[in-house]
Amino acid sequence: MVKELKLDYLKTYLISMNWEIFGYIGTVIVLYSFLIESIFRLRLINSIGSMFWIVYGIGIMAWPTIIVNSCVLMIHSIWFIKHRKKWLR
Repeated sequence: MVKELKLDYLKTYLISMNWEIFGYIGTVIVLYSFLIESIFRLRLINSIGSMFWIVYGIGIMAWPTIIVNSCVLMIHSIWFIKHRKKWLR
């Protein structure tokens, strides 16, 4: 009985959670990343913003948001792998 109540509470909480906060945080982080001159830091911070957008997209079930930000994150990850020796000095 108690376990069922906890699961019901969790489902209710996740459904009613204000997912927009993740979208706003992601927006601020992505916009801030474009003010940075270092391409490494720009991509790193932009990746963090994309992660927030992915969480937001999952929360509101917006597939275009999930897909585009997953692609951005993948592009940044590939760039980091290709340039890891240059940036790890």
